[in-house]
Amino acid sequence: MLNIVTLGLKFYFFRFVDCFPFLTNSVTKQEIMSKKEQPKQNEIETDNKQSSTDLNNGKSVSDSEKQNDLENQTSQEKPYCALSLKRKTIIIGIVTIAGCLGPISGNIYIPILPQLENEFHVSAQVINGTVSAFMLVFAIAPLLWASWADYGGRKTLYLIPLVFFVLANILLAATPANIVGLYILRVLQAFGASSVISVGAGTVADIIEPKHRAKAISVFMWGPQLGPVLGPVLSIIASKGQWRWIFGFLAFFGFAVYLMILFFLPETLRYLVGNCSCYKDTSIYVKPHLRQKKIVDGYPVPPKPSFKSYWILIKFKPVLLCSINSGLLFATFYGLMVTFAHILKSKYSFTDAQISASYLCPGISLIVGSTIGGWASDKMRAEIIKHNPDKYVPEYRFSLQILGLVISITGVIGYGWTVHKQTNVVAVFIFTFLGGFGMTWVFVANTTYLTECTTGQPATNVAIGNFARNISATICTAIIDPLISAMGFGWCLTGLGLTNILGIFFVVILLKWGPGWRRQFLNTST
Repeated sequence: MLNIVTLGLKFYFFRFVDCFPFLTNSVTKQEIMSKKEQPKQNEIETDNKQSSTDLNNGKSVSDSEKQNDLENQTSQEKPYCALSLKRKTIIIGIVTIAGCLGPISGNIYIPILPQLENEFHVSAQVINGTVSAFMLVFAIAPLLWASWADYGGRKTLYLIPLVFFVLANILLAATPANIVGLYILRVLQAFGASSVISVGAGTVADIIEPKHRAKAISVFMWGPQLGPVLGPVLSIIASKGQWRWIFGFLAFFGFAVYLMILFFLPETLRYLVGNCSCYKDTSIYVKPHLRQKKIVDGYPVPPKPSFKSYWILIKFKPVLLCSINSGLLFATFYGLMVTFAHILKSKYSFTDAQISASYLCPGISLIVGSTIGGWASDKMRAEIIKHNPDKYVPEYRFSLQILGLVISITGVIGYGWTVHKQTNVVAVFIFTFLGGFGMTWVFVANTTYLTECTTGQPATNVAIGNFARNISATICTAIIDPLISAMGFGWCLTGLGLTNILGIFFVVILLKWGPGWRRQFLNTST
């Protein structure tokens, strides 16, 4: 295990080059065209790689995945995904844009809370409750959407929720001010926006093979991470009294995303369409339909959605530890973010426009951390397989998390004390950047692992992780002000930062026992 951590450290300061090769196919078009039809079982690679024969012989669950990484074998195998570079680019672009919907809906709303207090004639506590209601539903609803997306198809579970999202925003923009109606429509808005992140991660897992998946996940995460950047900037318009405009904008944005998915996003669930060879040499335009019939055989049958199937995954220790780790980290960073605007205004006399522009700092940090973290994770994976092809397991991705956790802890604690001492605002921005960079570095590895650790349920695993993150953020939002009042700003943020030391222990545990837990889980589920 120490050797794996040491090997991981070698990649922390590599040049950031060759970021986006993940969209290319494993074999050339000429090779694909020249090959004869292979048996079905040769087509099923990564999502069927944990075969029961390998498991019973005690071999690594990733044996066939390792073989796919050896370039001398790729010419004899079908590609993991038969889609062209152009088609993959369009798909990842669409799901990334769609991933903005929920985070923007949440962040565009927060700066106008004082206006809504006056407009709806209620207290700050009552209006703040609409934020908690949104976050709670945004945490729970993906558990419903994702399980059905892994079972019945991705596209249906994009389109149906988006109808609720668009409808809720139209009503928010048009109906009279009523606090009960605001609560109901915010819940409906969150319900409709909640499917995209977990289902989107499932789409990425469908079309991007594991050796390039962390980079693909890092790009997909740009969508959710743009919320903290775009939300406050768009709220500048609302700050001039046009608060209904934000819901009109969200309705228009949601409808545009709906049309993109309807006409340009094909069904990618491997259980239904295999490696997407059915779309080869077809137009990027997709005939509108809600449900894709099953056209391939031999792929693992996903479990039917049920409370029992969720409980099995939640009890699965790697998923549980990943979710707790990301939940603690997100709660800590969210504690930083909910104080950010208030601190800039009260201690540094920033205007509303300056505060909105300041959100570029954490937003950029999330994108940079995600991109570099995804590249480093895939680079480390390739290097391990190159030197030890028989020993690689997906848990080795966690070795890179230690650096991200240390950076995030440093950023949160540094932010707390620079604000407490009211040092130069540049220091506040630097530590805010570090907090976001470290957090999203960890999230890429966690999310990528959740798409690899079980067979046929990537969206459900990611939804469980999102549930932990959003519930943790909801709790942190409720307790951060009382904690600051009781402990002081510096000590409160220090306490939040130090909770993430648990994440380092989780990394060690997963590196040591994760592969065995995963083999045991796959043995009992087959």
